[in-house]
Amino acid sequence: MRILKAILIDDESKSRNNLRQLLLEYCPNVEIIAEAGSAVEALKLIRELNPDLLFLDIEMGEVSGFDLLKLLNGQQKFEVIFVTAFDKYGIQAVKACAIDYLLKPINILELSNAVEKATIQINPKKENERLKELVANIDRGDDEQRIAIPLSDKIEFLAINKIIRLEAEGNYTHIYVDHKKQYLVCKTLKEYQELLENHNFIRTHQSHLINFRKISAYVKTDGGYIAMDDGSQVPISRQKRDEVLLRILKGKS
Repeated sequence: MRILKAILIDDESKSRNNLRQLLLEYCPNVEIIAEAGSAVEALKLIRELNPDLLFLDIEMGEVSGFDLLKLLNGQQKFEVIFVTAFDKYGIQAVKACAIDYLLKPINILELSNAVEKATIQINPKKENERLKELVANIDRGDDEQRIAIPLSDKIEFLAINKIIRLEAEGNYTHIYVDHKKQYLVCKTLKEYQELLENHNFIRTHQSHLINFRKISAYVKTDGGYIAMDDGSQVPISRQKRDEVLLRILKGKS
């Protein structure tokens, strides 16, 4: 069993105490080597102790968990499991880069699963590309944001503004991008809707999610459908028609 050296970083001592107890009881391969009540304190500990894993709160006063990662940019040979109470934007950013997070109050099964995944992913000799991408995304404008696409042999980072549409196939999703390229990903369309809802994407149908900026026309014949920039035709369900038409008439998301 591989032992992971971990640092707990949270400005609330009660939250750190709770997490410490859960780790001691349910995650025997996690060795807590330090705790920090602020990002500034954590920065020093990380550089001194070279941990395998951080349990990192997002909101910590003036210096957030994301700010801490920016300061460590280029030194990210550890894994991070974010721990947060809410922060919708933060969770979307984390999920977009395929990094784990836990919502407070912490669920024991989710904690165990997150630690198990971190154990598999940690490579102390190699920089964590997903963390680097997360740090880069924080400073990018909306038009430059990227999301992680988990493929069989790698994780590819895809510019959101290149995506034309997404189509569900059971628990899988087809992602169609510029230049006729497409990906088949083992994630549901609902998951991608949650990731992309603030990036000009709209659900037109139970099986279809489109990039509003890639619409070329709304065709009223044949029951009505959306023509996309790549020439594809996307149906509009009866339940979604009013919402989609309103968005088109307004000419914005």
